[in-house]
Amino acid sequence: MSHLSHISAAVIVLALASLPVAGDERVRPGAREKAAPQRIVRVGAVAYAPSAVTVFDNLRRYFARTDLPVDYVLYSNYDALVDALAKGHVDIAWNTPLAHARYHLRCKGQSQTLVMRDVDCDCRCVLLVRRESGIRTPADLQGKTLALGSREAAEATVLPLHYLKSEGVTPDKVKLLKLDEELDLRGNPCSSPAHVLKALRAGRADAGIVPERLWDAMAARKADVDGLQAVWTSPSFSHCVFTAAKDFDKARADRFTQLMLAMDGKDEGTAEILRLEGARRWVAGSPDGFRTLVESLRAP
Repeated sequence: MSHLSHISAAVIVLALASLPVAGDERVRPGAREKAAPQRIVRVGAVAYAPSAVTVFDNLRRYFARTDLPVDYVLYSNYDALVDALAKGHVDIAWNTPLAHARYHLRCKGQSQTLVMRDVDCDCRCVLLVRRESGIRTPADLQGKTLALGSREAAEATVLPLHYLKSEGVTPDKVKLLKLDEELDLRGNPCSSPAHVLKALRAGRADAGIVPERLWDAMAARKADVDGLQAVWTSPSFSHCVFTAAKDFDKARADRFTQLMLAMDGKDEGTAEILRLEGARRWVAGSPDGFRTLVESLRAP
């Protein structure tokens, strides 16, 4: 074989050796790996009103412009949403405080508290009474009738009853008018703060629980508060919150919060989200605002 033939054979051997072998996962210098597609974050919420579709459509469009794409799933009630979060059907849920606390307990205290509206911080409820009821402090509720709203609203039932116990009120000695058990002509529970006020004005109850912000707005109008007065205000607590699943990647959870906080009220899409949610901005959530609620659900 000639010297030239020896060189040609060596070149062929080297060329064959450089070809990729099936199953060989080594990356050759300079080769580019194809990036794995980013998994979409699934956000769950309850279809609490027709506007929920608009809110979460805009939320999906906002996140599509970022490095964290999201999609959403709407449920008919919060029990279904809590179940979906626990089973991994969604990564993050837009929860009421009660739904957040229930998920937290279901997952043995391992929930992630992400982000809330500014109006969800430092919430309180007030004890309203009819002026002629003789009630001046929570202790005076003994033997009186207390109107309560939705059993699915922590601020209307679970939290005030828990706080009132710490004020020396014995629940067994108070008559409870549970408006959630009554239905209107459309078959809907008569459980809103407006129904509590109606029951008070009609003399069906001596006292009732309503949100502090509602009472403040009523007091500013003066005419709406005739015959009623607030005699007690609860400690503060947090309201609605985006809850992440206990095993949802922490870095992605932090990124979700960061992007929510960065929403610009001047942007047309995000401004509509904030307007429909009754908020000016999003704020970071904290487990602290839900501790009392969790404790009250644990209590016998």
